[in-house]
Amino acid sequence: MSLADLKRRYRWQCRRGASEVEVVLYGYLDHHFEQDSEANRALFPKLLECADVDMLEWFTARSEPQDPELRAYVRHILGLVSASS
Repeated sequence: MSLADLKRRYRWQCRRGASEVEVVLYGYLDHHFEQDSEANRALFPKLLECADVDMLEWFTARSEPQDPELRAYVRHILGLVSASS
């Protein structure tokens, strides 16, 4: 599947109840997903499986994922999105 096809698939999955979560997800998908490493792109669907309330906590720095790989990925995404704001 091409990167464009993946982005189209993920775009729908980025729709969330909390706008704070959407800002981060769409910011990453629109501006960083294609340039990111294949390993990081492979973690995006894992992040999308997480609950909105958890992502809201992570993206507002109230907590972090317990999974070390996901924790590093969330930090990576937040760094990219905040640097491009």
